[in-house]
Amino acid sequence: MELRRRFIFRGTAAAFGGRIIRPKDIVLEAPGASSLTVTGGRSVARIPRTAFEDFFSIESASTFAEGRFDDASQLIEKTHHRVQEDSLTATTTVNADVVGLAIGRKPRLTVGHLHASLTARSPLGSGEPAIQIGKDTVVEKVAVNGHNLIIELDLTPFQRCDTHAKLMTAADDQAFVREAGRALFMQASQHGHPAPGAGRLLESYPGTLYTTIVKSIKWDGDPFPGAHIENNVVTIPDFGRVFFGELLISKYDRRLTMVRGVLGSDSGGDSSAGDVQDNGSWGY
Repeated sequence: MELRRRFIFRGTAAAFGGRIIRPKDIVLEAPGASSLTVTGGRSVARIPRTAFEDFFSIESASTFAEGRFDDASQLIEKTHHRVQEDSLTATTTVNADVVGLAIGRKPRLTVGHLHASLTARSPLGSGEPAIQIGKDTVVEKVAVNGHNLIIELDLTPFQRCDTHAKLMTAADDQAFVREAGRALFMQASQHGHPAPGAGRLLESYPGTLYTTIVKSIKWDGDPFPGAHIENNVVTIPDFGRVFFGELLISKYDRRLTMVRGVLGSDSGGDSSAGDVQDNGSWGY
């Protein structure tokens, strides 16, 4: 048996998911999502209005995942065994779009529209794929019981540093830390201890960095009574916490979640919306 080096496509997109555990046990089952096979292709899903009683609902959603080699003429040459597959380049694109998201009952969080998008290029010499956030990534028309939130995103640090290696190098550049360290929580205290003067990266688990594409969150008009904003998190009385624009970065993939709710008052459980993951690697 002869094994030839090949590109292994990976890409997933989910509109929503999670589980409400009280006062009822409800699994948030999405009737569609997108995921690629190892040979790439295209996976598309369109989801109509879906509601789980009055705990969680969307008006509509769609997901998309596509993996393909960039140069069709070179791909033809590969099929004739005139070039090796690892001389080709590949692109993987994933996105999730959600309209009319509502989470919780009393109070209730609503999001008019969110879109999450990632594009990955096949690894070159370093072995790390270059993964960028799509410029169409957005979260808008966010409100808590009619109290509006403005969420400003900043994609620039993660477009400039589209590989894990570039990000690690930039983290030693004090000019970058001053400009974009907020997005990497480099000056945030941890377990009650302040960050060192030069800052430090925050690992969500070994080898994976916890970052955010959120630049700022502020109220447009009167705030919801008792609510608190810190970094990319809004804590809401009698609701729980909402995390916006979470980006997990490892050497070989990136995962973007636009909205994640940790419910802990009127109801309890976890939910998320607009979740995409993108990478790809050479293998056998």
